[in-house]
Amino acid sequence: MNGQPQRHNHPVTRFGDADARHLETGTVSGHEGEAIEMTEANAPRVRMDPQVRKALLRATARQVFADRGYAASGLAEIADRAGVNKRLCYYYYPKGRPQLFTEVMGELTAELIGVIHAAVSAPVNTARRIERLVKALLHYFGSHPEAFALLFRDPYGVREPEILSEAAAVQAELVREFSKLYASVGVPAERLVASTSGTVAYVMRIVELAVGGEIDREAAVDACMTCVLGVMGELGREPG
Repeated sequence: MNGQPQRHNHPVTRFGDADARHLETGTVSGHEGEAIEMTEANAPRVRMDPQVRKALLRATARQVFADRGYAASGLAEIADRAGVNKRLCYYYYPKGRPQLFTEVMGELTAELIGVIHAAVSAPVNTARRIERLVKALLHYFGSHPEAFALLFRDPYGVREPEILSEAAAVQAELVREFSKLYASVGVPAERLVASTSGTVAYVMRIVELAVGGEIDREAAVDACMTCVLGVMGELGREPG
């Protein structure tokens, strides 16, 4: 002992990947790296791959947003339903609720695009492809009414740019597909955007009525086909 005060080296805690794992498993680092459980009953939890964890959070968020709507939903409820710490939501989605909502929208958009492409890629004539597209939209949103609400209702009740941008991307995809169909029957290029934008607005309104049970699916198909074929006949020629 030389009279100098003894110095003890303690590890410096930094937030990083290890901390995310601790948040996922409910542990913190103990003495000499020992993992200490933080669960209520001190029961071990299974660690998840980060991508699996993010997918779980998105799936849970999709259900919460569908149940309560975007405006009435919060990260605390999403975390509670997913069985994780709220801080973990911010770890994966640092911009919070808007970022998580846009990722849910992106996932739904990808599903919808897959449905659309499957409908219009069949080797049939244009009229049949239109009918297939309309029926596919009715079937998808009839089976997933929450998808309609999250893509076509909730975004327009908020003023968050990233959410409105994602909603615009969904509309643009539908306009793009209808534009291809219109172009195939000779609708002039300079009239495509205006005509297809109006068509998409009408078709999606009919889909909304069908999803809400205000009209049946057969009536919805008839209304959409009358609109689309009428516009095509007016601007170009009716498809064969």
